[in-house]
Amino acid sequence: MFSAPIIFSLIFVLILALLVKGAHHRSVIAMFGALLTIACGLGLGIFNMDDVAVSISSDIDTILLIIGSMILCESLGRAGLFQYIGLNMVINIGRSIRWLAAVMLMLTVILAAFLENITAMIIIGALTLSLERRLEIDLSEMICYEAIFTNIGGQMLLISSIPNLVVADGFDIGFSRFAIIGAPLSLILMAVSIYMVAERSKYIPLKKNLDIDPWSAVEDRDVFYRSVVIFAIVMILFVLNDIIHIGMGLIAISGAVAMLILSGEDPESIFRSIDWGTIFFLISFFVIVGGLERSGSLMIFAESLSRLFQIEPALAYVFNLLICGLASAFVDNVPITITLIPVTKYIAADLGLDTEILAWSLIFGANLGGNFTPIGSPSNIIAIGMLKRKGKNINFLEWFRKYAIFPCIHLFLAGLYMGLLVVT
Repeated sequence: MFSAPIIFSLIFVLILALLVKGAHHRSVIAMFGALLTIACGLGLGIFNMDDVAVSISSDIDTILLIIGSMILCESLGRAGLFQYIGLNMVINIGRSIRWLAAVMLMLTVILAAFLENITAMIIIGALTLSLERRLEIDLSEMICYEAIFTNIGGQMLLISSIPNLVVADGFDIGFSRFAIIGAPLSLILMAVSIYMVAERSKYIPLKKNLDIDPWSAVEDRDVFYRSVVIFAIVMILFVLNDIIHIGMGLIAISGAVAMLILSGEDPESIFRSIDWGTIFFLISFFVIVGGLERSGSLMIFAESLSRLFQIEPALAYVFNLLICGLASAFVDNVPITITLIPVTKYIAADLGLDTEILAWSLIFGANLGGNFTPIGSPSNIIAIGMLKRKGKNINFLEWFRKYAIFPCIHLFLAGLYMGLLVVT
C-alpha cells in the first residue's frame, strides 16, 4: 500500500507528464489532477471539501488580479492604445535594419510589461509582419527575437506575467516594490540583448520610409481617452497599494468594471476574449499543490533540499534560479512556480536565508528559462506559428543553436543581480 506522500507525488508527476505531452488543453489536465487530488484526499481522510474551498479562497486576490488585468488589457487593446504606441515608435525608424530592430524590441518589452505574453506577441508580431510588407524586407528573424524579449518584459512589473502574480502574492511583494527590483534587471537584460541582436545583424539600409498615421489604429478617440484615464488611475492605485491597503485584486476588478462600463465595448465580446482556461488552470493547480502540502510530499522534498544546502546555504539562491529556469524550458512555468513557492518558504525559514531574494530567484527563473526551447514559452510557440504560415520552419535544434545563448546570459546576469541584492 502506497503512503499518502507517494500517492500525491505520483499524481503530480502524472500531471506534469501530461502537460509536457500536450495531448489535451492544460486547463483540462489541471482539472483532472485536481479531481484526483480531491478524491485521494477525501479517501485517505487527509482533508475535506471545506479544506479545498479554503485552499482556493486563500488565493482569491491573485485570481481576481489576473481576471481584472486580463479585462483591462483586452479593453485597452480594443481601444487601440498599444497599436497607437507601436506605430508612433516606428514611424521614425531611421535608415537601417539595426535601428528598426532596436525600436521594435524596446516596444516588445513595453508591451510585455503591461500585457500577457501571448497578447503582446500577437500584437508585436502582427505589427512586424505589416512592416515587412511595407518595407519589402524579410523580418523573420525579428519575430523570434521578439518572442524572447516578451519574456524579458514579462518580469518587469507585478502584472507582467502570471508567475509574477502568484509569487508576489505568496511572498507579499507589493506593486511598487516589485517594480523597484524587477524593472532595473529587465532594462539591463533588454540593453544587453539589443546589443547582441545588433551584433548579429548586418547593416542593411531601408529602401522605403514609412508613412503611417498612428491614429489609424484608433476607432473612437473618446473611448481611447477614457480607457487611458482608467488605466492610469489603476496604475496609480497599484503603486499606492502599500499606503492605501486595498487588495490589488479589488483594484484590478474595479478598474475592469469601470472599463466595461465606459469603454463602449460589448462586455460579452470582451468576456469571450478572456483566457478563462488559464483561470481554471490556476485554480486547479492550487488544489493540486494544496494536496501535496497536506500529504507531506512538499515537506519531504523541502527537507531533503534543506539538508543538501546546509553545506553552503547560498547555493539555494542559484538552485532556485536554475531549477525554475530549466524546468520552465519544458514545462509550463506556472505549475513549476506554484509548486516551488512552499518549498522555497521552508528552505528560507530552515536555513535563515533572505525569503524575498529566494522569491526573486523563482520570478527570474520562471520568466527567463522558457527561451531555451521553442516550446518553453507561449510567445515562442506563437512566433514559430507565424513563421510556419510564412513557409519558414524552425525545429527544436535550430532554435536551441540560434537562441539558447540569450537565456544563458539572462540567467547568468540574473544570478549576479541576485548577488547584489544579497550584499545590499
